[in-house]
Amino acid sequence: MVQHRNKRLPLSAPITMGDQTLTEVSVKKPKVKDLKTLQDALAGIEDQLEQGIIMAAVLTDLPREAIEDMDTDDFTAISEVIAGFFPKGTASATGAPSQPKPHTG
Repeated sequence: MVQHRNKRLPLSAPITMGDQTLTEVSVKKPKVKDLKTLQDALAGIEDQLEQGIIMAAVLTDLPREAIEDMDTDDFTAISEVIAGFFPKGTASATGAPSQPKPHTG
């Protein structure tokens, strides 16, 4: 079975970067090296929106400014794709299998 590493998303509102207009973006499924880049980029940043912008920029290979100029619907769609790349449980620092998230309701 072939799994695609990238997910292409059409933009509901195209964005302009220089003389180029983007009508879709490609969100790459992160490799370990991407996770290391994200870890370094997110160090000390607690604001969730700021974290989302950085993650979107790293995994779309777009500059931060392009993400910030993006329509909120498009940013939300990218964020949902990124979230889908990660397991739904919580990972152990020891490398043990993920555990289901505790029920909070």
